[in-house]
Amino acid sequence: MSEDSRPQTDAAARSLHRLAFLARAGEQLAASLDYATTLGGVARLAIPELGDFCVVDVVEGERLHRVAAEHVRADKQPLVRALTQANPDPAASPAPAGRVLASGMTERIEVLTAESLASHTHSDAHLQLVKDIGIRSSLAVPMIAHGRVIGVMSLGVTESDRRYDAEDQLLAEELARRAALAVENARLYRSLQDELQRRERAESELRLSEQRFRAIMEQSPLSTQRFAPDGRTIGVNEAFTRLWGLSFDALAQYNVLEDPQLEEKGIAPLLRRAFEGTPTALPAIVYDVHRTLPELSTYEDATRWITAYAYPVRDDAGVIREVVLVHNDVTDARRAEARLLRSEERLNEVLIAGGLLTWDWDMATGRVECSGNAREFFGMEVGQRDDFMRTIHPDDLPLLLGVSRAAIETGEFRAIEYRLRTSNGRERWVQTRGQVEFNGNGEPVRMFGITVEVTERHRAEAATRLLADAGEALGASLDYATTLDNLARIVVPQVADWFAVDLITDDGELERVAVYHPDPERVAIANEFFRRYPPRRGAGGAWNVIETRRPEWASEIPEQLIIDNAVDAEQARMLINLQLRSYILVPLIARDTVIGVLTLVYAESQRRYEAPDVAFALDLARRAAIAVDNARLHLQLQDEHRRKDEFLATLAHELRNPLAPLRTGLALLQATDDPATAVRARTVMERQLGHMVRLIDDLLDLSRVTRGAIALQRRRVAVGDVITSALEASRPLLDAAGLTLAVDIDDADTPLDADDTRLAQVLTNLLNNAAKFTPAGGRVEVRVRRAGANVGIEVVDTGIGLAPLQIDRIFEMFERGEGSEVHGGLGIGLTLARRLAELHGGRLHAESDGPGRGSRFVLDLPVASAAQRDTTTPAIDTRSRGGRRVLVVDDNTDAALMLAALLELDGHDVRSAGSGDDALAVVDDFVPDIAFLDLGMPGMSGFELAGRLRADPRTATTRLIALTGWGRDEDRDRTQAAGFDAHLTKPVDPAALLGLLA
Repeated sequence: MSEDSRPQTDAAARSLHRLAFLARAGEQLAASLDYATTLGGVARLAIPELGDFCVVDVVEGERLHRVAAEHVRADKQPLVRALTQANPDPAASPAPAGRVLASGMTERIEVLTAESLASHTHSDAHLQLVKDIGIRSSLAVPMIAHGRVIGVMSLGVTESDRRYDAEDQLLAEELARRAALAVENARLYRSLQDELQRRERAESELRLSEQRFRAIMEQSPLSTQRFAPDGRTIGVNEAFTRLWGLSFDALAQYNVLEDPQLEEKGIAPLLRRAFEGTPTALPAIVYDVHRTLPELSTYEDATRWITAYAYPVRDDAGVIREVVLVHNDVTDARRAEARLLRSEERLNEVLIAGGLLTWDWDMATGRVECSGNAREFFGMEVGQRDDFMRTIHPDDLPLLLGVSRAAIETGEFRAIEYRLRTSNGRERWVQTRGQVEFNGNGEPVRMFGITVEVTERHRAEAATRLLADAGEALGASLDYATTLDNLARIVVPQVADWFAVDLITDDGELERVAVYHPDPERVAIANEFFRRYPPRRGAGGAWNVIETRRPEWASEIPEQLIIDNAVDAEQARMLINLQLRSYILVPLIARDTVIGVLTLVYAESQRRYEAPDVAFALDLARRAAIAVDNARLHLQLQDEHRRKDEFLATLAHELRNPLAPLRTGLALLQATDDPATAVRARTVMERQLGHMVRLIDDLLDLSRVTRGAIALQRRRVAVGDVITSALEASRPLLDAAGLTLAVDIDDADTPLDADDTRLAQVLTNLLNNAAKFTPAGGRVEVRVRRAGANVGIEVVDTGIGLAPLQIDRIFEMFERGEGSEVHGGLGIGLTLARRLAELHGGRLHAESDGPGRGSRFVLDLPVASAAQRDTTTPAIDTRSRGGRRVLVVDDNTDAALMLAALLELDGHDVRSAGSGDDALAVVDDFVPDIAFLDLGMPGMSGFELAGRLRADPRTATTRLIALTGWGRDEDRDRTQAAGFDAHLTKPVDPAALLGLLA
């Protein structure tokens, strides 16, 4: 072989050698699919072919992981492997492997000096280890597969002077490339193996899951129904059959997506969401199987309350294979809830009816839970402790806080009473009692209890106290003005800001007798308002209360209501400025008669009246009305006592006046024999006796009329005849007074159904009254005017007249007009006249333009109808027959002797007796035709004597005449019942007495 061909031969030999090396490496790389084993074999194969040691690092995750480290010398093998501990992260090290990983380029260092070693290590220990290994030349080659650096193969020379050259680099790079492909193949294989194993596990788990699902579904206590994607039922469990009484076969024609009941109840749209892929919870509904699947359920009652959950079941590709619907039967729970709700409602009703509230305060959160009537109780929502505290009256809040603190400290919550402020401004009294709950550490965590409203009790107690104070004030004085002022100061401000009382006057108007407010300026404004705008009839308010006898009240007075009902803008302005907010008007009723109105008003205090306040106001008004009525009655009684005293004094005077001439006349008759003087004396005595008889008759008539005991002897009479009779009786008095009399009668024949004597008495009293109070030279006129079914008789004079207050009082008992002291009289004539007029169905009233302007008395009477008949009894024939046997019995001896003398002068045979026994003794020898018996005798009375005479056959037909001072109708009835034939009242008119003997 020539020298020229030897290099070529050496090169070919080296090429073959490298190919053989690569072939062995390929066999090694294909020997196993575990790349860690494969790379370990490659590392050993590379020694000493490519160096004295070989290290292989593979990228796993974010770091280089050393999978092989080999050295040609066994003693240095531990040192090479120690590099892993000295350099645990080659990628982060300054060693060549890190740089190659980052650049993807081979790094070849032909000669490593001691100085350059330091730049390839990261610590002194690392440097020392590299020196101990003795690296003289190094080669770091990237392992690239599919364009990615997946690792680094590091080679080094330590035992010779070999220096890496380009050929070494090419061989190393080819080996690294093939190693990289082997790693990728191993990884792919492992990945496939892992995937196969995962799928096997998944399939196994799926089968197991399916088995579990089926077992769970079958054994689940919840009703479960499985649907195909088109809504058909593909399976149910036993719980479903138990719940609905339906088998799977019964559902062959059922499609859940076409269920009308679910559509009607709004469930279908939610259910369709599950069929579209979204698990969906379905709210509770009432479902009746018989409506959708009639007669298929084995249950008679197949109605259930249910909630449900629908969810789709997908395959691995995400395709919905079925939808599962799980039913939860909440029927029992719903029924229990309904029962609980009804129970709570009943409890709330009881709580509300009893004014009770339960509460529970969580002291950690401040939350207050109350029973369902909390809003009605407090008038607002109460959720937190601060909300609750805002309902407490500010004056009572310290009390409640103090009791709460004491309860927390001692565990005892004593019962307390305090006030609540409601939204309408009303104060309400409540009583609260509670209990504190402590945790295991002794810390208070909860306070709970019950609150009961005691407003009515407090209101009743306050009302009782106030009414007691009012009663004391009302009874303190008989001056009702003072009484009402005292009452006002008790009522204000406890139950009102304003207090007023208006009383009905005699002329039917309202008079404000009391008004009170703490501010005098406001009182002045109120008085001015009442003066300018007195209550109007028909406008509601005070007159409405008077006319209906019912209270009127308003809890709220809206400003617009004031404006709408005001007479004018000024009235509205004044009312608004008074700040009236709520009012009560109640009638003052005494003896079943409305006498006025009591008014209570809330204004600036912003309080409001409620229904219970009206009851209190009525009670207060009742007491006030009684007090006012008593005060008025007291004044009336005082006035009546005064008039009675005056009447008695006048009566004594009027009786003494005729007694004086009677006594003088008797003395004159005893002292003279002159017939003319005797005649004058008898005339005066007869006139004065007649005056006394009229006085007594007037008193008796008034008594009868007042008691309703007088009986009218009605007959058909002409009005002219009655007036003529009255004029005849009164003309002497009118003439004596020097008065001119005028008579103006339209129709004197106008018929009346009347007792002409009594009616003439009425007119006589009016004429006599005119004569008394008209000065001499005056005029008295009698007028008669017919108006339809009535006739009016007027007596008009030009006398002293009447003041306005006298016009009605002049007809009252014992009332005497101006000048009565001069003209005399008892003050009963006009009273009697009015009463007699009323008995006739008429009316008597007076009119006058004032003092000094005369008076006019008008008597209105109904005209007699054609149907009315004469009820007059026939007149008694008074002609004397003489010659009768007469017995006079009277314990008054003088009266008996005088009557006997009169009868004897009339020609009768007369016997007298002073007692009943004496009379019976006289009858033994003298049987009378007529007997005059006094009734009021001591011992045997006239009644008893009459009975004895009627029982005696000798005197059974004797005519018995009662002669007595008792002249009442009931006295006459008694004498008639006792068998008397007539009744005469003392003193007796001799002509009337003698007429009975005819």
